[in-house]
Amino acid sequence: MNIKILTVIFSLFFSSLYAAGTDSGDSAKTNYGKDYKSAIKLIRSKDYDKAIRKLKTLTTASSTDFTRADVYNELGFAYRKSDDFDNAAKYYKKALELDPEHLGAIEYQGEMYVDLGQKDNALSNLELLKTLVGENNSYYKELNNYISNN
Repeated sequence: MNIKILTVIFSLFFSSLYAAGTDSGDSAKTNYGKDYKSAIKLIRSKDYDKAIRKLKTLTTASSTDFTRADVYNELGFAYRKSDDFDNAAKYYKKALELDPEHLGAIEYQGEMYVDLGQKDNALSNLELLKTLVGENNSYYKELNNYISNN
């Protein structure tokens, strides 16, 4: 009888140890990555309102799949595509405060400047991209094309 009780106690002890190693913190990090990817899909499908709501939940998240600057950059993009240039500018600024060399934010902010008729500012962003990555980089090329075609 003592062996059965010890077996039960040990099995409960070891199962609780296993459960402790798989806490919700690990799955939450995974979900953040999935949520970010989901937000990007919403942006690609032009569902900017839903993307904005999802991205706002990620502004304080920690993940290896993205940075906070990435989230702010995508928020800026979604707001810009929704013609909310005040919020777009605010989020591009936040992205660049966190990472002054965030290539996506520099490019998208430059596109916003074009949309607002601020070509000199857009050209400054283009020059910054040229300095950071050169003229053969896709970020530089895309902003250069955006400026040229608008």
